[in-house]
Amino acid sequence: MENKNFNVLRARITLGIIGFLILALIFGSDVRSSQGRKADELLYQQLDMFVDAMEIVRKQYVEPVDDKKLIYGALKGMLLSLDPYSAFLEPEVRNELQIETQGEFEGVGMEITLKDNIVTVVSPIEDTPAWKAGIKPGDRIIEIDGQSTKGYSTMEAARKLRGKKGTQVSISIMREGSPKLIKLTLVRDTIKVKSVKPKEFGKIGYIRLTEFQERTAEDLQKALAEFEKNNLAGLILDLRNNPGGLLSSAIEVSELFLPPGKLIVYTQGRESKDRNVYQSRKKPLWQKPVVILINGGSASASEIVLGALRDNLPLCRSVGLKTFGKGSVQNLIQLSDGSALKLTIARYYTPKGVCIEGQGITPDVEVKLPEDEAVIPTEEKDLQFQKALEEVKSLIGEQNK
Repeated sequence: MENKNFNVLRARITLGIIGFLILALIFGSDVRSSQGRKADELLYQQLDMFVDAMEIVRKQYVEPVDDKKLIYGALKGMLLSLDPYSAFLEPEVRNELQIETQGEFEGVGMEITLKDNIVTVVSPIEDTPAWKAGIKPGDRIIEIDGQSTKGYSTMEAARKLRGKKGTQVSISIMREGSPKLIKLTLVRDTIKVKSVKPKEFGKIGYIRLTEFQERTAEDLQKALAEFEKNNLAGLILDLRNNPGGLLSSAIEVSELFLPPGKLIVYTQGRESKDRNVYQSRKKPLWQKPVVILINGGSASASEIVLGALRDNLPLCRSVGLKTFGKGSVQNLIQLSDGSALKLTIARYYTPKGVCIEGQGITPDVEVKLPEDEAVIPTEEKDLQFQKALEEVKSLIGEQNK
């Protein structure tokens, strides 16, 4: 019975490839179609090899193996081989991903990715267990609960870190400049991310954006309206340790600052026709000087907003450290059983045509923070914030000339 099933699978694959070959013969026999036929033949050979390998595993592995587990494992490996951000998501993981964008979940509170095939912290989320434990952008997670993370995808590591409130998870991290592994035990909590945190410093407004969620632009609009009501003269927009979030949110946030018709970002896919251009469509709410705070934990949507404002606004500067460099677009494609492919389909480019992926964005004014002590944003030891205050006052002076 098993051989019959596999013969049916092999027959379906064969028929599919033969169909492609027949179409190639019908619609032309030039060099391109010839190359296409060779590629199709090679694809058939490789798929045939995959079916053979799966059949061998099912028959000869020391224990019986669930077919679904084998298929899921193959899909995970296939997506993992592409880039750090593409992934195969089992149904429950896909559901968790959608919940996170709404601003509440249970875990330790950090955004992670793969860098050089090592699970790496993009940014801890403010006021979470990870943040309070002193985890920093760039920390490399070597172990979770005593198990090596070698070979983990981002999603597999994220699932290990998530869990019920009150439960513990231990991690070992490798930090640049530290000769030994740093071992930490974190107590999971409910992560409620308030993405917009406004303050006022005299005539200067300050807004810390911690993530780009569904309500971020709406909440930011309220904060900016209050600043306008109070006749504030300048703004510091703090995107440090903001790992990103929704593209739609980044575009809506950018529109609060840009005149209509200005390019915010464009994405470029595999083909030249696969380009999407995003422009501002509304009258801006804030038209006064802006200084943007950034660091190595500013990624994705943060980098989009930074590029959009800095490339378009003459009264805009950035202060801090070079951003993370996460500039690829992932599409969530649902499969028939509720699982999904998170697939990279394009890359982000700033209005001036700079590809963010792997490059990051260098600030106009570079300022480092003390590495040997915790720095609370906006307080005296926050040298980046102090410099941002100087820069925004300088821009206000330029505007008033």
